[in-house]
Amino acid sequence: MSKKTSPAVPGYDGPRKSALESIRLHCRQCMGDSLALIRDCVTTECAFHPYRSGEIPAGASRRLLKVIRSFCESCAADGDVAGCTAGKSYLSLSPCPIWPFRSGRNPYYGEGRKERLREHAIRSGSEANFRPRLDGTRPALTSGRVVGDGR
Repeated sequence: MSKKTSPAVPGYDGPRKSALESIRLHCRQCMGDSLALIRDCVTTECAFHPYRSGEIPAGASRRLLKVIRSFCESCAADGDVAGCTAGKSYLSLSPCPIWPFRSGRNPYYGEGRKERLREHAIRSGSEANFRPRLDGTRPALTSGRVVGDGR
């Protein structure tokens, strides 16, 4: 069973997707599965507007999990993303594609994967880019640098 066809997360009825793929799928559902309407979307105040094409444009936040979390907090009753039940299919409605990421974390990265990423960052010398926090500890995982040419 491949990773893309394996069950996503407990409580979620939809397929396993990346955060960016999930945002794109959410936009498709919002626009009635019309790619033309997605392209011409005028709702610029929507947090997902810059990502509707399935790409991260230059100047947009690369922290997709934070973008999803803020969107879910505005959607959920009283901002309770933990109590959201939109991950289940209901009658003819599909599950919300961003539901697995609603807490601002990637459910597909376990502690082992996070530790390997941390070790890789240290081995590659990027730990020099970490600035200590006020309490003297280093932040985990990323240096905050943009990788690539920003596309």
